[in-house]
Amino acid sequence: MPTIKSKISRLYRHIKFFATIFVDKDLTFYAASLSFYTIFTLIPLLLIVLTLFTSLPSFSEHYEKIEEFIFSNLMPVNSETLMSHINSFLENSVEMSMISFVIVIISSLLFFQNFEYIANKIFHAKKRGFWDSVTTFWTLLTLTPIGLGASFYITGYVASLMASTEYISDINILPYVPYVIIWALFFLIFQIVANTKVNVKAALISSFITSAVFSIAKNSFIYYVFYNKSYATIYGSFSIVMFLFLWIYVSWIVFVYGLKLCYMIHRVYEKSAAKQQQKPDENSVEYSSN
Repeated sequence: MPTIKSKISRLYRHIKFFATIFVDKDLTFYAASLSFYTIFTLIPLLLIVLTLFTSLPSFSEHYEKIEEFIFSNLMPVNSETLMSHINSFLENSVEMSMISFVIVIISSLLFFQNFEYIANKIFHAKKRGFWDSVTTFWTLLTLTPIGLGASFYITGYVASLMASTEYISDINILPYVPYVIIWALFFLIFQIVANTKVNVKAALISSFITSAVFSIAKNSFIYYVFYNKSYATIYGSFSIVMFLFLWIYVSWIVFVYGLKLCYMIHRVYEKSAAKQQQKPDENSVEYSSN
């Protein structure tokens, strides 16, 4: 039976263990690196994701909702202005040449190569082979639009079903859908991106915490931009681009720290499982010796 002193000691060790996340200086460099690649691959990645989504006729009626969801998280403020600019880029990219198409694919692969390298570095995992990396990259790209489309389709169906039911017609689940989707996306990425088998509980807990922090960061960013008029005064209309770059960096900061948290929780579960495996072995040895 553990004493209060042993419980406090164990709690202290856990706090000390998880506090090492905040002293890892490499995480900010990882976020900066991912932000740099994101700036150059933003249009290609959006082109691929939205093209894949439009090729799914079942979810075509939810396209505007998906587009609004993507851009509102890509840029919490002035998302309509950013959406119009990026949509014009995407419309021009439809008529791109074969060389431009190859450049889009190469830039996307370079982004994911850096993304995967950082994830494997955090999880101390081995690098995947080239074709395994391409398969993982394509899986993430295809599952994202399918998952978004399915989530909005199911939400719309459930909302209409609830509206037709007398006792629960006043319950509105739509405001909570974006939070659940972000949680699910973080969970999916945490599970897939590193070249190792990640504990499901660790991915669930860390993705939930990361999605909560992401939502807090998003609302804080909106508050900051709304009350900070100096950037708009100095840069004018160009301030939208400045805020976009800043938000991309903040988003990657949240993601990278969340991925590190996932690794730390994963290690805790691994050690706990190893201890549980050792106990039966010890008992079997003692039993056989008697």
